[in-house]
Amino acid sequence: MGRALLWLFAILIVICAVWYLWPAKADPAYWDEPEPPEMTGVLEPRGRLAQAEQIGAGAVMSSEDIAIGPDGAVYAGQPDGRLVRLRPGSDTVETVADVSNYPVLGLQWTPEGDLAAMAPDGLYRVNVGTGESELLTNAYDGEPFGFGDDLDVADDGTIYFTDATSKWGAGSESGPDYVMDMVENRPWGALYAYHPDTGETALLLDNLYFANGVAMAADGRSVFVAETFRYRIQRYWLDGPNAGAAEIIAENLPGIPDGVMSDRQGKLYVAMDTQRSPVLAFLHENPFLTKMITKLPRGLWLRAGPSSGFVLVMNEEGDYLDSYHDPDGRFGMIANAVPEGEYVWIGSLTAPVIGRYRAPDRQ
Repeated sequence: MGRALLWLFAILIVICAVWYLWPAKADPAYWDEPEPPEMTGVLEPRGRLAQAEQIGAGAVMSSEDIAIGPDGAVYAGQPDGRLVRLRPGSDTVETVADVSNYPVLGLQWTPEGDLAAMAPDGLYRVNVGTGESELLTNAYDGEPFGFGDDLDVADDGTIYFTDATSKWGAGSESGPDYVMDMVENRPWGALYAYHPDTGETALLLDNLYFANGVAMAADGRSVFVAETFRYRIQRYWLDGPNAGAAEIIAENLPGIPDGVMSDRQGKLYVAMDTQRSPVLAFLHENPFLTKMITKLPRGLWLRAGPSSGFVLVMNEEGDYLDSYHDPDGRFGMIANAVPEGEYVWIGSLTAPVIGRYRAPDRQ
């Protein structure tokens, strides 16, 4: 028995040594996360998204971003690279275009009536009438984008978009590589502008922590960008005395922000994948342990538990105005909230459904 225990101990030592010496893909940084704000007042989880309609349930794969057409048709990007459409009053899904070999993550109308579509491999323009798609840009200064994510379009047609992380790509069969960006917690993201009149792509802001949602300000003089794994939103000034400068308008957000949409009347709708996670805080505060965990198969990583997604409504100064919470996880990880008329449309990263909520602040 004693010899068997010695052999077992020796084997464990060898396994631990190999685990320690095995090279890690990620190089996590330390960050002492602030305590998230209490979910009280306008943040109180009152479960109002229980009243939201489910549209296209089971017919769509997910609905990372949504665009509503002039005729009321609903367009949604799909994880297999398609753009699909649901006509008013119908749950039948039509494939409008095969845009990319990667997920379609961002959608917005251009002044010409086309849809600008963002995928990890680049920015596309889609003619929804013919189904033709055109790659507009997929690189900056000769370097391909790593993970093109979200966008918004200015009145003059300029398209503002994010490359969430230049280091980690769209992923593989083992899982999405943005998870590695989440645990590494380093600023690999950037905000860009594409100018359709010249075909040029300009870098506006770099060193962002997973640059995600993009929204134009109501007056068009600035653009907002969400940093998912820093739980904050920055404003980049395009015009005026602060042109070219950035400022943080909201930090230590109560959830993990994904998409940001503007109603162009002074309100921002921030989609929160879920509330803040103690597991993610632990990983950020323990970089050595995090590095060791990333050497394990993905199935053995720490899990954050079920999603508790919600929509945070704020003004352009970062003041919280309202929130709509999903009490039973029907919409999974909420990826975008699109204000349109009296509704806020809910896009999901993980659930095969589109939501439509008659929001009290839209009446």
